Amino acid sequence: MTNVENILSLIDSGEGYKVEFKVRVPSKVRELTEEICAFANANGGYLLIGVDDNGQIIGIDLENNKRSAIQDSIHEISPALHCDMYAVNIGNKTVWVIDVPSGKDKPYIFSGSIFVRDGANSQKLRTVEEMRSFFQECNKIFFDHIPCDWFNIYTDADEQAIKDFRMEAQLSSSTANKQIFENLELFTDKGITKNGAAMFFGKQPERKFPQAVIRCVLFKGTTKVYIIDDKTFG
Repeated sequence: MTNVENILSLIDSGEGYKVEFKVRVPSKVRELTEEICAFANANGGYLLIGVDDNGQIIGIDLENNKRSAIQDSIHEISPALHCDMYAVNIGNKTVWVIDVPSGKDKPYIFSGSIFVRDGANSQKLRTVEEMRSFFQECNKIFFDHIPCDWFNIYTDADEQAIKDFRMEAQLSSSTANKQIFENLELFTDKGITKNGAAMFFGKQPERKFPQAVIRCVLFKGTTKVYIIDDKTFG
């Protein structure tokens, strides 16, 4: 199938999980890059510039400076992502195509955020639950969930830290340390403590994890969308 036939087929199928239409390059090129990042974090897709939301071919003359701006913005995606960008002439009109592969090194991050496809739309992951679910889909996991073989809750835990936590959480003094760890999901399915346990309750954890930081976020309500306070320690 030729490029023209392929693009016409994509247009006929309409916008969806793998296809996005743009009449023109937005004034903020980053809006395009967010879409590209979302496609890379999904199964790939096509961004068609010069087509309106109804699938009507408007055509566009994409000048060199616009193409360079798009490429420069794509280069800001991390890890590096290669996308093919080419023009397809349909009748007397030109449609520019950005062919985005399904990334092999997910998650891809742009401007400090992870973007994903949600049906025919792209969205930024905002909550911890969304990010955890996405990392699991990518067969990746957060650092604090990795098993920590050397940490034993009976010999390596800081009793004062546990005591302080018990007080802050208003737990009974009869609540066993192991129960606290289980409630916080600090054990793997095989019963091995996680890095999070050592980082939170270990003795001088900064010596074992000099690269680690703790980020505390206070949200408004329970949706974890509106941030009231955000501090990083370490």
